[in-house]
Amino acid sequence: MNASRLCSYVLAAVTAILLTACVSPKSFVDPAQPKLTYENIHRPLAPLKLSVVTEFQRNGERLPAADSTLRDSTERVLRASGVIVPTSEAPEGQVKIVVNNVADRGAAAAKGIGTGLTFGLVGSTVMDAYELTMQVNVKGKSYSSSVIRHSLFTAIGNTSTPPGVETMPVGVAFQKVLEQMLLRALKEAQEGSALDAALGTRHHERTSRAAA
Repeated sequence: MNASRLCSYVLAAVTAILLTACVSPKSFVDPAQPKLTYENIHRPLAPLKLSVVTEFQRNGERLPAADSTLRDSTERVLRASGVIVPTSEAPEGQVKIVVNNVADRGAAAAKGIGTGLTFGLVGSTVMDAYELTMQVNVKGKSYSSSVIRHSLFTAIGNTSTPPGVETMPVGVAFQKVLEQMLLRALKEAQEGSALDAALGTRHHERTSRAAA
């Protein structure tokens, strides 16, 4: 059997195996990271009305095809936080969210092939690391967050997951990671008074009007 035909058989076998239930991928959010809830975020009386710009990257290279999905998820979290209302009509400023997937594609591929060749008997766990930055421009002022980091893991084949962790499809796990990073970025901005300065002015104006 020549090498090219062997490669074809191996790739076909790996593909078939990865589609079977025995190696169905199970993802989970990094359990070592502290978990935030929306209750950890201060909800102002009058949230900022900002246009939203998102950019998804992999190892620093932009992937425009993922931008719309990232934008939809980002707007959902921002709206739920009560701090920022995404809008395209007469915005007061802009918030830009950049998410970079820092992935070791070579290592991930090697682990996946190893699992496939053992028919799932030897499992593997691959980590996807993410970095998020948030930039807010409002009232002539600019604020940039620190780099917010989080990660998710995907277990394939006969391998265990940490006790007590909730496993889910990789898409759901990414949504949870994104939510945690955004909440952390908002909390950081509020603790540093970057957003509270603008929101505090609006709060004062709202209170003055109510008193009048």
